[in-house]
Amino acid sequence: MNIWESFRSALEGIWANKMRSGLTMLGIVIGITSVIAVTALGEGGQKAIVSEMEKFGQNSFNVFVDFDSKEEHAPDDLTVEDADVLSKISPNIEHIVPMNQTTAMLKGPKKEERVNLYATTADFPKVQPTVKVSRGRFFSAADDKELRAVVVLEEELAAKLFGRMNPLGQRVRMGSTSLVVIGTFKEDKFRFDMEQSYSAYVPIRFDQSRYEEPWVSYLIGKATDKESVNAAMQQSIQYLSRKHQKEGHYRAVSMQQQVSQFNQVTGTLTMVFSVIAGISLVVGGVGVMNIMLVSVTERTREIGIRKALGARRRDILVQFLIESVIVCLIGGLIGVLLGLGTAALISYFAKLPPLMSWHSVFIAFAFSSAIGIFFGLYPANKAAKLDPIDALRYE
Repeated sequence: MNIWESFRSALEGIWANKMRSGLTMLGIVIGITSVIAVTALGEGGQKAIVSEMEKFGQNSFNVFVDFDSKEEHAPDDLTVEDADVLSKISPNIEHIVPMNQTTAMLKGPKKEERVNLYATTADFPKVQPTVKVSRGRFFSAADDKELRAVVVLEEELAAKLFGRMNPLGQRVRMGSTSLVVIGTFKEDKFRFDMEQSYSAYVPIRFDQSRYEEPWVSYLIGKATDKESVNAAMQQSIQYLSRKHQKEGHYRAVSMQQQVSQFNQVTGTLTMVFSVIAGISLVVGGVGVMNIMLVSVTERTREIGIRKALGARRRDILVQFLIESVIVCLIGGLIGVLLGLGTAALISYFAKLPPLMSWHSVFIAFAFSSAIGIFFGLYPANKAAKLDPIDALRYE
């Protein structure tokens, strides 16, 4: 019996027992569907989130106080002047700005809203390209230097506070302080941020004047290019350590490092979930072996007749092995289609771009074939070893 005859015979055996074959494939289908869906969603989600993170600038980096250090912490660990000096002395830093972040209640004529209040300098739009002024202007270096009580509001926030009124030149209340609105902005926010809050920006020197001890949370920098990011971070840490005489007190992290760390974490999670989903493939393989053993028992007389007519042990082995592999491959094909469909459906509702992972499809088919061979080998070998006389006597 040649390979094509074995193929035809295997397909006839599967077709003759459609219900049983379908139930046998079910474990393989579920396993492959799970693996493909998890891999496609994991890689698609990873690609989407990395793309969102890179909007904030691949040349950007943050410098902050390392609270794990043994040095005592003080309000002047970071200052506005530190950012001014670093932007002048480092050839690898294009811009660097100080940053404070708090929450505050802003009250307009129409409504009162809790917002994320950011205090920084006039160079902030040069460091953070996701913030784009839509009306009016961002505050200037003169506004910052002269401690002017001005604010730039997010467009949606301005609509909440002022309704249809033009917010420019109007005032909002922040506690006992009155702020003049000089501009509004649009912001490309991180799409997967679950916290839907509004933002507002004020000059940092004005913000510091409201406190007894002025402070700076962190510095946001932009290197001249991607290759200069590490040098810019090292120069920032060296300068701050030397000026404040606190060695090992400062840390810096770049957007490239954050993306790399995120890729590592999501890659590990995707692999773990894929392995868990792959366990059902093993369960499906056990089901294939069980059904093939039943098939060998049912077709004992047929095997005896084939051997009596001259079929070799190898012919019987190949016939049942091919039948096992075909069952697994058909299940694998259905599983791949269902897996990609499931990933596309979940991606549509979760607003994630599905990514067709061809290497995962290839691995799924290879794994299906391996399961068919591994779990089909024992039943096929058992069928091949049957004595033709005993097989013909079997009832």
